[in-house]
Amino acid sequence: MNTQPHFVVDGDGSPIVFVHGSYATTSTWKKMVEQLKATHRCLSIKLPGHGGAPGPDDLAEPTIDTELQLIEEAVRSQFGARPVHLVGHSYGGVVALALALKGSLPVDQLTLFEPVATWVLPAMGDEVMQAEVDRFLSTYRSDAEAGVPYACGQVIDFWGGGDEFSKLPDFIKDAMAPLTAQNLRHWAICTRSRYAREDLQALPMPTRVVCGSRSNSVAHAIADHLVATIPQAEKFTIEDASHAMVTSHPQDCLAVLHSPVLA
Repeated sequence: MNTQPHFVVDGDGSPIVFVHGSYATTSTWKKMVEQLKATHRCLSIKLPGHGGAPGPDDLAEPTIDTELQLIEEAVRSQFGARPVHLVGHSYGGVVALALALKGSLPVDQLTLFEPVATWVLPAMGDEVMQAEVDRFLSTYRSDAEAGVPYACGQVIDFWGGGDEFSKLPDFIKDAMAPLTAQNLRHWAICTRSRYAREDLQALPMPTRVVCGSRSNSVAHAIADHLVATIPQAEKFTIEDASHAMVTSHPQDCLAVLHSPVLA
């Protein structure tokens, strides 16, 4: 295993790149990488400010270019010009989708586990789901600014579709709380985008969009819009899973990674 400031590499074989979400680290992918590394060279990205990685310097004016540039550098350093399977979860799915849309790296497969790309909702004219996001964000941002203890839990419960945060061990809750500023930065990026419907329609690679059966309606709406718009896209649903599916249901997630896209 090779660990760098912004990534970890393990295994040998076909290139696959993993991007974790908010309030998370590369350990998100640990169970999956353990099984993939015999046949794949697994590059797990550390998002800025997560897992010991240096924090971003754009908190005042957040831009996804911060993530895209560090991933581009990491992928080129490990794989050169070889095509990669790009995989993202949650905010990592937003980053992976933006990287695929940018077209700066050779991506031959794209897998998105509940990408929280809320910018898709206004782009598709989905006023009902956008209003739900707006209601949530209004309360969350207000509470985070006021220093409400464990405001971070509101995000976990929102995407998880229920009372998920209270079930977590205290040490995980305590590790999440300091990342609230980073998460607010992620929300600023998720809710705006330089891309539109036409850009999604031009994506050339097979794309898997994955949701948990217990996840909230916004996550499913985003997935449905993406699958309806990206030419070679298929939606997969993991039964009895919610937003944390990549850690709670790793075997099901692995099965999706190996599944052909039939769309």
